[in-house]
Amino acid sequence: MNPVNAASPPTRSPFPLSLDLLYELLDVDPDLPARHLLRRARQEGAVVSTLVLSLAEREGVPLGEGSRGELARMTRRSELYRDLDAAVRAVPGARTVKGPSLARYYPDHLLRSIGDLDVVVPDEATLWRVLGEVLDRQEAGEVLMTELREGGRRDLLVSVWWLGEDPMLDLDRGVEVTTFAYGGLPERAVPLRPELPADQTHADVLAVAEERFQRDFTLKDVLDLVFVLTSPAAPDPAALARAAADHALAPELEELCRKAAGHPALAAVIPAELTEHLREPARLERARRDALGPTDPQPRLYGFQLTEPLRRGVGEAVEDLDFAGVRLRRTPVADLLLVTGELVDPADHEAAVAALSALAPWPERPATATATATAAVPAGSGS
Repeated sequence: MNPVNAASPPTRSPFPLSLDLLYELLDVDPDLPARHLLRRARQEGAVVSTLVLSLAEREGVPLGEGSRGELARMTRRSELYRDLDAAVRAVPGARTVKGPSLARYYPDHLLRSIGDLDVVVPDEATLWRVLGEVLDRQEAGEVLMTELREGGRRDLLVSVWWLGEDPMLDLDRGVEVTTFAYGGLPERAVPLRPELPADQTHADVLAVAEERFQRDFTLKDVLDLVFVLTSPAAPDPAALARAAADHALAPELEELCRKAAGHPALAAVIPAELTEHLREPARLERARRDALGPTDPQPRLYGFQLTEPLRRGVGEAVEDLDFAGVRLRRTPVADLLLVTGELVDPADHEAAVAALSALAPWPERPATATATATAAVPAGSGS
């Protein structure tokens, strides 16, 4: 059974987030109008800015047409992701982390916006099944693929993308599927970890901690942690610390706890038991990394998209073809030119297109009535 589907106690946190508290957390003069708070919140990203709008509406701050429209779009965006989340989790072996899973800890009156849907699967066949479920419900125009090799295993990261409801204002929407749980950072001797913790809350919190390898922690990460730790379903501190240690993330979770506790209004929310249980595993993990030193990352392959829009192809495997050194990967969602870096040789691209034109079209599944048409993201435009 998917852990997030199992019977569980109520998850909504009673933590009293308010506009006044966000003024404090974002270091904004409380005498300034709420529009100044929103401008500062936008520097933290869509999660925090949407929380400001959500609280402003609840606390009776007058909202103009633009603010009401943005809040309505973010609400519909979250509803879409909840629907996709349910469809994806119905695929045996597929699990989602962060996103809708973290949103269930927020109070009902607060809207936690969602950037994309993160899915972890046990193998490549499940990856293509998940993407098939997504494309049955949502047309998409862009696919990004990365192939990693570490420790003798091959892993894939594949994401599909489509435009936001208002492409001029909203981030693109997408679903990212990986055959591994946490990618790590070889430059800091943190290996890829293939398996999620069995406990869904542990998996979500550690996914937030893993973000530290990509960027500094922000208020969004702090609030995600706060709402989890103040939930009726809050994890046992010692068990959470053990999970962090088992997945080489004790230093990152310890850092996130310190960042949260650094805000006077949040210090009491972080259990002393959690920080105490993290202290020694974090020290040992830092020592392990220092002893090993940085390692050279293994070469990666990237898929340069050759066909659009994405298709609803049959099958649960890829077909790799080599045309005099020009490598194609045919997948159930698109045909790709395999490259080793960001730059694509124009001659290789021309040869790939020519080779592809001589191949039979990939067979597609029958159309369904559930797919939602939308403007496509131009190939290569990024997310």
